[in-house]
Amino acid sequence: MCLKDGLDSHCDRARAAGAEIVQEPVDQFYGERQYRARDPEGHVWTFSQTVRLVPREEAERLGDLQIVGSHR
Repeated sequence: MCLKDGLDSHCDRARAAGAEIVQEPVDQFYGERQYRARDPEGHVWTFSQTVRLVPREEAERLGDLQIVGSHR
């Protein structure tokens, strides 16, 4: 999904359409901005937008975790 107008605008539109925002938009240490919404049928959706690329080593340090495996 392309969040062309930005994640915060997307969140505002979802709220106006009747979604319950269960987590307001927030920047994550791994470079994503996310929010979670519950639709009128009760399904919870997570929407995110990349705001910056975070090298694995930095994500491990900031998240106090070890990332194993690889992705391409």
